[in-house]
Amino acid sequence: MTARAAMADELALSPTSPTKTFVVEAHVEDPLECLRGLTGSGRVEESTDAFLFKVHTEFGYFWVDQLNPRFWSLHTDMPTKNAGSLVNGWVANRRDLDWMWLPSDHLRHMWPNAQTRRVRTNFKGTALLGSAGAETEELGFQLSGRNAEAFLDFLSRSDYRDAVPFDRIESHIDDPDFGGVREAVSRMGKFVASGDSFPLHLAFVSRAVSRYSKLVTLCESKAISWSALGTEDGGGNVMGGPIAIRFSKQIHDQDAFLSELFSSRAPFRLWGRPAVTADGVAEVAAVDLHVGQQLRIDVGNDWMRIYLEKGGCGNTVARLVSNLQHHFDAALQMVDPELQAAISPRPLASTA
Repeated sequence: MTARAAMADELALSPTSPTKTFVVEAHVEDPLECLRGLTGSGRVEESTDAFLFKVHTEFGYFWVDQLNPRFWSLHTDMPTKNAGSLVNGWVANRRDLDWMWLPSDHLRHMWPNAQTRRVRTNFKGTALLGSAGAETEELGFQLSGRNAEAFLDFLSRSDYRDAVPFDRIESHIDDPDFGGVREAVSRMGKFVASGDSFPLHLAFVSRAVSRYSKLVTLCESKAISWSALGTEDGGGNVMGGPIAIRFSKQIHDQDAFLSELFSSRAPFRLWGRPAVTADGVAEVAAVDLHVGQQLRIDVGNDWMRIYLEKGGCGNTVARLVSNLQHHFDAALQMVDPELQAAISPRPLASTA
């Protein structure tokens, strides 16, 4: 039996023992050494598959799939509370690991013709809004049933659209060849699956990771770089440009917004000391605490520009966008049409 067949056999889905998958973004030169550092060298079991490891913990074990070297999938059937506590600790304590921060519309359109049965929204804007006054500071609820997503769609077109981000969805999907599975997904790339098809669950996760990976790569393709012309006269070419975000509302309390955004705390994980110009634009030479990279960010009255340098991590941008949706403006948009299409994709077409 191959290692992947053994994983599928051990994690076979059932209604009573859901399979959990956690997707983390990794900037790791030696994956095996990283896993040993997380759990202790005696708890990492190599398999016949060079990209698949079995990591033993005090609560059970994870199958860690590193076939995608940047986005690892950690599969387990241990209790959600125990598994979540372990992975949360690993991500929080290591600079080279981060979550997969799904934008709201990625959650909306996870699978073609999926039947959404439950949706949850969770907006917490108090810290970034500060003394904004009339703004909606917090809004959160969960809806179940066939019309759950339709009702949230209605809210997203209402006066409350800036405070209705998708935080978690639960859908049922069927495939004539593989069977059916019920998938619950959070915006931080945490999947809980039950049903009768572990391969369909893997395909569901893979589709989500593939689309998110394209967003991250696209952000990195916009990074600013400089190359010398190689002539006696010197000079060079500047490529790329800032990644711009347009908000649907104004920042009324600039001090509160900047203080929270660059406090170095989760979920933004950015540190910096803003300098406000005479025309009210905040310029920040920031540090992303995930990978330790420097990046410049400008914040205007209703916009933000991110200057990602060549070699910078696009996950920084995705994390910023997802958390701004949940803590400031769920209706924000990217100025670049290509990036806007990447964070707010159209519903997936059926592959049938």
